[in-house]
Amino acid sequence: MIDEKWYYLVEEIEEKFGVEEKKVEEIPERRTKIETVIFTGAGGKMKLERTTKAVILERQVKYSKRIGGETLEKYVYSDTEKSYRVQLYKWDEKTGTWEEIEFRKLTTG
Repeated sequence: MIDEKWYYLVEEIEEKFGVEEKKVEEIPERRTKIETVIFTGAGGKMKLERTTKAVILERQVKYSKRIGGETLEKYVYSDTEKSYRVQLYKWDEKTGTWEEIEFRKLTTG
C-alpha cells in the first residue's frame, strides 16, 4: 500500500472511529519501518499495522569449509524500491493478545 493510500486510510479511521494510539517504529539495520494505528471499531479494539521494507536485491554469503569456521551473511538493499505489508488485528479479551484477521475473510460472504 503506497504512502498516499495509507495516510488516506488512517485519516478515514480517525474521522470514523477516533484513534487511541499511533506509533512509528524504525529498525535501521533491516531498513524497516512499522506504522501502527490502534482504534476501537464496530468489531471492538483493532490494530492496523503497515510494514515498509527495502527490497533485498542480493544476499551474499561468505563461509569457510573449515571446522568451526564462521558464516557471514550480507544483504544488498535497494535505495528506491520498497515492499509493503498491511495487517489487521483484533484484540482478544480472553487471551489478552492480538489476533490477526485475514482480509480475504472480510470480503467473502
